[in-house]
Amino acid sequence: MAQARAVIARLERIEPTSSCTLVPITTTGDRDRATSLTILGGTGVFVKELHEALLAGAIDLAVHSAKDLPTGLPSELEIVAFPVRADVRDVLVTQGASSLAALPPGARVGTSSRRRRALLAAARPDLTLVDVRGNVDTRLRKLEDGSYDALVLAAAGLERLGKLAQVTEYLDPDVFVPAPGQGALAVVCRRDDPRRDIFAGMDDPEIRLAVMVERAFLSAFGSGCTLPLGAYATVAGDTVRLRVAVAPDEHGPVIRDVTVWQRDEAIERAGALAQELVRSLPTTASRSWSLVAKPLAGRRVLVVRPAGQEQELVERLRELGAEVVVEPLIAIVPPEDWGEVDQALVRITDYDWLVFTSVNGVRSVLERLSVLSIPLEALARVRVATIGPATARVLQERGIEPALVPDRYVAEAVADALIAAGVTGKRVLLARAAEARDVLPRRLIEAGAEVLVLPVYRTEQRPLSQAVRRELEQGTIDWVLLTASSTVRSLVAALGDTRSLHERVQFAAIGPVTASTARAFGLRVAVVATRYTSEGLIEAVVRAERSER
Repeated sequence: MAQARAVIARLERIEPTSSCTLVPITTTGDRDRATSLTILGGTGVFVKELHEALLAGAIDLAVHSAKDLPTGLPSELEIVAFPVRADVRDVLVTQGASSLAALPPGARVGTSSRRRRALLAAARPDLTLVDVRGNVDTRLRKLEDGSYDALVLAAAGLERLGKLAQVTEYLDPDVFVPAPGQGALAVVCRRDDPRRDIFAGMDDPEIRLAVMVERAFLSAFGSGCTLPLGAYATVAGDTVRLRVAVAPDEHGPVIRDVTVWQRDEAIERAGALAQELVRSLPTTASRSWSLVAKPLAGRRVLVVRPAGQEQELVERLRELGAEVVVEPLIAIVPPEDWGEVDQALVRITDYDWLVFTSVNGVRSVLERLSVLSIPLEALARVRVATIGPATARVLQERGIEPALVPDRYVAEAVADALIAAGVTGKRVLLARAAEARDVLPRRLIEAGAEVLVLPVYRTEQRPLSQAVRRELEQGTIDWVLLTASSTVRSLVAALGDTRSLHERVQFAAIGPVTASTARAFGLRVAVVATRYTSEGLIEAVVRAERSER
């Protein structure tokens, strides 16, 4: 938000008569701070919703951290300005050690970045690298409580939060090469916007050149690049100096290069350098640099879950060697009318329980509370139940601790747990999809609870592309992951006739309810997860693959 306000201030200085309205849009990456972000680029989890709003005309400018911006943008959009760039460096924050070199062997260092993990492994192979979850404040709290001995973070992020005093050591960018675009802001607009030239007045040419050189290097590896990769360019007069570091995986080895070019050739030469370094990577690696020994190597896996929610599955599948085909068949959309939802949320403290059956429900309610200017503290006066740990994590990242999370992540288990907790005579607010099953409210009402079902979002079906349809009919897709009954219904509706599916296409269901729905439509469910989570679903597929090999 602070970044967007800075852009507004800059634009109003350029065009004093302009009037700007700040439109908060929470992206998937902002909301899901629990999922490990180990993919560099590719998913665009921090940009998708903003670009959809741009294309729909709901907003005129989107402000991004350039680091989060995929190299491939929709053809109707362009990066109109790189207005500012903060400190590009990574920093070390510790509980006692004075530097990276001073950390004792085995010290636990938290980072969610594959690039940082590879660089740390190269500099200090004796350290224990631990995935870190949550936003910056959450990470710092975990450092303080002893979960980690040190963290590696971006200086720019700490600067925005006013927490630079906590920095132990600024890491040398020649060694710890920053991510492409790190520290820079990027402003995106529609190419045909008549105010495009006004927006372009915010651009800093030298920042643009440096970031575009870095992005050219990244782009040569492909828009879905998952390699640990750093690229940092500086402009001095007529020359551009580019430092790069790239590794085949988080364990190295790290391949480095430092090159100086004339500024008019730097972007083109950066792409050529990337191609040269690709040839230096281990020849035993596959096209996605996932080693053949990985359990899903050579398998094509179709992920059809809602757009923007696929990153957890995609990330893990690629780590296991799979080639992932992403084809969202569901869109998450707001209710047609917020009236009933707003009335309930205004009186949220009148309820004894607030129940969430999906991550989408949590996100929708949190965003609506913000719109209504209802503080999150209101939820502290209501007992909150969630269907599973993923849903709970979204709340925990906002400082809200659920009172109830069942052992099995299905509506029936939520009902059992609530009834065991005693809901007779209690008022229960159930935030869910408009299309959800009625088993949970029915059982709670039968147990004597007063239940208000609140449809806080809807799902809309999306068409199946002809390319993916052909793959399903020809059998070049090995696995289709079914993460909910709604994805099953959307897939069947998009196919029209499930008999056209090739017999070698196998389906994996996240749990028994989803499996039952799939089988009712005639889909061949080969495996059903025993843990009803994304990770459990992948584990089931891996077990099936290993049993066949």
